[in-house]
Amino acid sequence: MALRSPRALPFGVTLSMLALGLVAIAGSPATAATASHPFPTHVTYQVGVMPSASQSARDAAVEKQYNSWKSNYLVHGCASNEYYVSTKGDGDATNNGPVSEGQGYGMNIVPLMAGYDANAQTEFNGLWQLVKDHEDQYGLMEWQLDGKSCKYYSSGTPDAATDGDLDIGYGLVLADEQWGGYTADALSWLGSIYAHDVAPDGHLKCEDDGPNTDTRPSDHMLDHLRAFAAYDTAHDWNKVIQRTEAVDSSLVSNYSPTYGLLSDFVVNANTSSPQPAPANYMENQPDNIVGYNSIRVPWHMGTDALLNGSTTAAFAYSEAQKWETCSKKVSGGNPQNVYPHLKLNCTGYSTSDQAEEAADSIGPSAMAAGDQAWTNTIWNYLATNPFGDGYYGETIKMLVYIVMAGDYWSPASAPAANDFSVSVSPASGSVVAGSPVSASVSTAVTSGSAQSVTLSATGLPTGATAAFTPASLTAGGSASLSITTSTATPAGTYPVTLTATGPNATHTATYTLTVTNSTGGGCTAAQLLGNPGFENGANPAPWTQSSTLGSNPVNNDTADEPAHSGSWDAWLNGDGSPDTDTLTQTLTLPAGCTTATLGYWLHIDTTESTTSTPDDTLTVQLLNPAGAVLTTLATYSNLNAATGYHQHTADLSTYLGQTITLKFTGTETDTHGGTTSFVIDDTTLNIS
Repeated sequence: MALRSPRALPFGVTLSMLALGLVAIAGSPATAATASHPFPTHVTYQVGVMPSASQSARDAAVEKQYNSWKSNYLVHGCASNEYYVSTKGDGDATNNGPVSEGQGYGMNIVPLMAGYDANAQTEFNGLWQLVKDHEDQYGLMEWQLDGKSCKYYSSGTPDAATDGDLDIGYGLVLADEQWGGYTADALSWLGSIYAHDVAPDGHLKCEDDGPNTDTRPSDHMLDHLRAFAAYDTAHDWNKVIQRTEAVDSSLVSNYSPTYGLLSDFVVNANTSSPQPAPANYMENQPDNIVGYNSIRVPWHMGTDALLNGSTTAAFAYSEAQKWETCSKKVSGGNPQNVYPHLKLNCTGYSTSDQAEEAADSIGPSAMAAGDQAWTNTIWNYLATNPFGDGYYGETIKMLVYIVMAGDYWSPASAPAANDFSVSVSPASGSVVAGSPVSASVSTAVTSGSAQSVTLSATGLPTGATAAFTPASLTAGGSASLSITTSTATPAGTYPVTLTATGPNATHTATYTLTVTNSTGGGCTAAQLLGNPGFENGANPAPWTQSSTLGSNPVNNDTADEPAHSGSWDAWLNGDGSPDTDTLTQTLTLPAGCTTATLGYWLHIDTTESTTSTPDDTLTVQLLNPAGAVLTTLATYSNLNAATGYHQHTADLSTYLGQTITLKFTGTETDTHGGTTSFVIDDTTLNIS
């Protein structure tokens, strides 16, 4: 990592005990309790998008980063019953010692990883013990300690930094929700914060012994403050929230209305006209612009918007959108060029200084802003560390990973109600009377825990029966549906209601059954493809999609690849790396009809330099129920690139009466260094 300015305001257990995974620490539970929110705790955020990588892939990425972070930065010491977060690689404390900012980060990370880490409560208790052993005159943590002696070594009377105090408090609330037993500690700590880190008008000071006139926007962790308001009703945390939002709103309006950037430090925070601090107000870096403090703002604002929505967190939601716009502008879409020092007009102050955490922190804001492509880009960037960052970058990355994976739960939220969804694929089918037709019914847990679900069907025509295998399942599982008709079943189209009933919720899906008679009559003209224009959004069912790079095709990145109509399309390839993307849908073509015509609009653009070699290809195929290719309807390549969309059709009449899978496969080789995008929209499969 390039030279980074120091941040003047950063924000042991015995071996036998460790073997048992238990530690007795005064004022904390003596034995490990069962985690009430074991990792992974999949959260449905209030706004925005998720990275296109699968949930299991996201969880695995968090676990990998946690293993790395824990082995490098979670230190057992200085006392036998203490743990601390080392500042290794950044020099923020002598002998890689802890700072309160990092201790707070650790006390957030460890409870969130309970369930994956069997020793999480032991480690949390050790982190908390070190805090209690190193309190300043106001009962808050001395902000900077030596890594060997754990003695305060910064100049002057020991004091506390507000960001560390807030994160430590939030960690205690998390721990109380996760394991129980920390209520008294949490309320006492929050009371100390309110008494010493909150100015009389309600804004957050920079440190507990500091003036009532300044503040630091990177301390403005609104999601933490909302949790405090729900947890600690003895203090007016809503006043702190309102004043924090008012200060930041004034700064944005007057100094960065387009991009929402907030300077590292702010003066006159107790007036109606707060303003960026002078250049060297607190540190030896420009305190009047975005620096190593305020790069954390989009992470905090984006997280608040994700957790609390566009109404409760209206300011944070607006901030997330503005930061997302600035980050793409200043970087040209390359996360490495999100510089840690930015002027408030979103231009780079020092492009020679780079750090991984500058782009990592944008991830939650990109999600909240609903920018799928930029979200995916930053998610993929998290897996790298191009500048060799140490504690600061890797610890921020750890927390951002948890947020972006959808595993960041708020202790302010009521426990999620157990709920699920149900869908059927294909969504329709056609049979000759006396024959069966099949489909797949899928369920997914949408909140809370999985529950037992019983399946049933209503609305069947005379002589038809439905069977599910299995008839009962656990939410998250699938069942096969078989509808059997008799020769007496009358021809027609019937909406069959599939009902999934659980103890906490009931949901339905509709399967459209078309019955024809044996003479071939009774065809009802129809368009059979479900979600033909992909306007269902991030859940493209009944389409199934895949990508070897993890960037699923269905998206709404209309700024880069406009849809033919609406806001969503299927964008295959175009990643600049070898990749195979697929898009499939299974359906049954009715036997009683005479024509079946596939249609789709296709736009192809390329940066391939070759004019003779089809490096990148798109094939359109039909598969049988066993997955074997029945026919290849069309093949396109980079040589077919052209401006705009063009409509294509194919005659599928030969396959009437069969169950087929329509499959689009985009393959990019990157042979000549260019890239090709195949963009599909407004598909149809018309029968008559």
